[in-house]
Amino acid sequence: MKKFFTKNQNIFKIKINNLLLLLIITLLIFFSTQKDLLGIASLFAILFVTIFFTKKFQSLSSILYVAFLLRLITIILGDTVITLPDSWGDAEVFEDKAWELSQGNLSDVLKNYQNIEKSFFISWILAIFYNLFDRSMLLGQSISLFFGISTILLAFKISCRIWDEKVSIKLGWLLALYPTFILYSCLILRESYVWFFLLISLYGIVCWVNDKSYKSLIITFFGFYLATLFHGGMFIGGLSFLIIIIFTSIKDIINNIGKLRIPKKSSILFFTSLLLLTYILIFADNIPKIKSVTQLINIDRLLIEISNRNINNAGYPEWTIPKTLLELIYKAPIRIFYFLFSPFPWDLSKITHLIGLLDGTFFCLLFILIIKNFNSIWDDKALRFIFLIFLSYLLIFGISTGNFGTGIRHRSKFIPILILMVLPWIPKFTLKKNKYSRIKIN
Repeated sequence: MKKFFTKNQNIFKIKINNLLLLLIITLLIFFSTQKDLLGIASLFAILFVTIFFTKKFQSLSSILYVAFLLRLITIILGDTVITLPDSWGDAEVFEDKAWELSQGNLSDVLKNYQNIEKSFFISWILAIFYNLFDRSMLLGQSISLFFGISTILLAFKISCRIWDEKVSIKLGWLLALYPTFILYSCLILRESYVWFFLLISLYGIVCWVNDKSYKSLIITFFGFYLATLFHGGMFIGGLSFLIIIIFTSIKDIINNIGKLRIPKKSSILFFTSLLLLTYILIFADNIPKIKSVTQLINIDRLLIEISNRNINNAGYPEWTIPKTLLELIYKAPIRIFYFLFSPFPWDLSKITHLIGLLDGTFFCLLFILIIKNFNSIWDDKALRFIFLIFLSYLLIFGISTGNFGTGIRHRSKFIPILILMVLPWIPKFTLKKNKYSRIKIN
């Protein structure tokens, strides 16, 4: 009887997936009546990649098809019916810059890497495609879509290493359906790129906790480095993990001194990490992307930056802007609170702000779960490291962000991290022991 139900369940799932795929292809054919055939071709290419993912990870097939469908509908609506939130401003600037950088032959475009301004690495990437093919907004959106879909898959793999596959399916659905996750997978913005490379780092961390291999460390820092290329603030996560390695190595060395032996691997990690940290602190001004972040260590410069970012009708209240170092210290928790949970009901001035309110409410629920289940999270070594890295990001982004419009975008970078930490307890708000087992997925 069990085999009968399982067989029929699988048949039903296949039929649903086929219907979803048929619907996606129908929408793409309908959308192909638009002039941007290059963009349509790129969407079909991402669809083929998605199909490949569904064949390799069959438990995620429905999730990936639904994720693709919702993002495709969002792109179509944004192109034909409505103006999507955040589809102007930075998104237009990045796309215009990409077209500017794409001029000339391919070797000239590739050489432009050295001259890229701090925020325009995404434009340089898109410029390569523009140079090879042609200008296409839809092509740029397709690349974002690729990273958005890939992020769901990568988050699932990380979750399976921490929890189990059954629980991890929940993570896949949440990322597939989450509104801001859908939105930023459809725009020419840095968020989807940052999600993917940040999760590569987390994957490396989880692997390192299990195997302590140098390969895992290389993966981790490689991910942080690539994420930093798209947004300088992501450097803080790599720096935090470097400090974590130093302290864990010291702890291991001290624990073994009493046994009259020095652990070789821990000693190598300690001295290598210490040398790397020293190099960063001394020569940071000569390191692209990192320079722009370390400059904010200058308090006067930081205060000016904070003040300048408190702009437009979405800006934080004037009284939250620090004028001195002392004000920065005691106002930091307030600004972090605004970063995580704003806009509040009294901040709503237009309909799009309602999306931000719902987003902030979800973040509030996630933090309640973190508080309620903190001991279980802290007892898991991988989650502990991820939590500490998240805290470093929270401090930097919380202090430096000045309006909730930008805040919604920036905090979206950490949605997978937060969901990952509290996944088993969603939607249960009860204090439990971490009873979920790790499984290995190669």
